[in-house]
Amino acid sequence: MQNLTGNGHRNDGRGCDQPERGPLFHMPPNCLNTGRGAAMAEARARPPKRANCLLAGRRGRNLLAADVRLMIQKLYKLTSRAATWLASQPAMVFMLAGDDRLAAEPPERFGRAWLGLVAGAVLWGVVLANVWGVSWMVFCDPDFLIMPAAVTLGLYCLWPFKRSVTALGRQLGGQSAEGRAAAVAVVVVVLAMSLMRLSPDWSRWEFPRLPWWIEWLRPQAKLYRVLLLMPAWGTWAMLITLKFCRPGQRTEPQLAAMARGCDALAVAGIMALLLGVSIFYFHYLGLGGQVLVPLATIVAAIACGIGFSRSPGGLTRQGLLAANLATQIAFVMACLVGR
Repeated sequence: MQNLTGNGHRNDGRGCDQPERGPLFHMPPNCLNTGRGAAMAEARARPPKRANCLLAGRRGRNLLAADVRLMIQKLYKLTSRAATWLASQPAMVFMLAGDDRLAAEPPERFGRAWLGLVAGAVLWGVVLANVWGVSWMVFCDPDFLIMPAAVTLGLYCLWPFKRSVTALGRQLGGQSAEGRAAAVAVVVVVLAMSLMRLSPDWSRWEFPRLPWWIEWLRPQAKLYRVLLLMPAWGTWAMLITLKFCRPGQRTEPQLAAMARGCDALAVAGIMALLLGVSIFYFHYLGLGGQVLVPLATIVAAIACGIGFSRSPGGLTRQGLLAANLATQIAFVMACLVGR
């Protein structure tokens, strides 16, 4: 029901005064247009939808970048802690640390260091095989093996066996610095030529064929088998030397503690395991290759270990590291000859 107000407008009961409809009808601003005007003002104050999308996308990218940075920082801290812990282990100190660092370590820590050497040999073999495989995929040429061999050799000589290369150079080069440098160069060249001669030998037949779910235990590319077993045979050469040679006056206390803690039965068991794996891995070489590879490696390990330990100084870390590398070279060469 509408009431007529004193100013000639009708009150429609909703608090809005409407004028009498006429030819000059005019809607007052506080009437029905009030809701539409408020909506338009709110729309003008609100940023456009495209701007909202851009702003939301920018915020999302910033949040994602922050999460990625946080994840990288956590991964870096975790990796640093793991590397620090690994570098402090007795086996790693024995293989990689300098003489001063080794001398600062308490000898009682090295009683079971030979177990770490065995575990480290397995780890190094897996690392070398994977580095070769990754570099092989990067250079994308299944028949061109120079670059994978170069990358693997660079890692081999600069990290896990850098002191072994130096030790073998000292044993072969004599007392002069020039002779040692020349011996190190010869060792690196021999290693490079040996690695570049490796071949996947895809077509070589072997028996028995493994089921697909355990086929990874015996890689089809035969060169991976050589890389996996190289460090293991070298480590066994050090252990067998500890059983044939006694510590002397110039033997490091840490090495003497490791020699006392190394069990002869464990060394024999490791040799039996390596012998079985070698026969299993090199079945494709035939009976002659299966016998030649482990036999030549065992003879080289014993001969090099005893020979380097009989030199002036007796049983030392340098002699063991040199025997390690010499045995690995002999193993690779035996695999090449057996082909």
